[in-house]
Amino acid sequence: MKKSLLEIYSLAVCFVTIICFAVALGIGTYDVLEMSNPELTLKSYSYQQHQTNEAFTRNWSKDKEKPSEEEITRMREKSYKVALEAERRDAVQSFIRVLIVILIDIGIFLIHWKLAKRAREANAT
Repeated sequence: MKKSLLEIYSLAVCFVTIICFAVALGIGTYDVLEMSNPELTLKSYSYQQHQTNEAFTRNWSKDKEKPSEEEITRMREKSYKVALEAERRDAVQSFIRVLIVILIDIGIFLIHWKLAKRAREANAT
């Protein structure tokens, strides 16, 4: 049975949407991991910067007087919490984008799958 050009086009679009869906699913899975455990996905530089007071103050200006160790610790811990919240927020934003892509993908896939099915049926008669 010979396939029509319309059926080939529709199936090709379905194939591309499946690839896009798979990529979006991978990104979405990482986003869920990032939302649930931002410490794991935090960039290495930012993570290392917040591990010790020395690392936190390494790039501070030499001209300014450093605060006490307790104050630096408080600032470092607060900065770390802000970094984790930013990581979590970025993940939520990315996850929303992924959901939008998946919804569009599903719509395009269903339309073209039905189109391919009709073209197959029309070609069979």
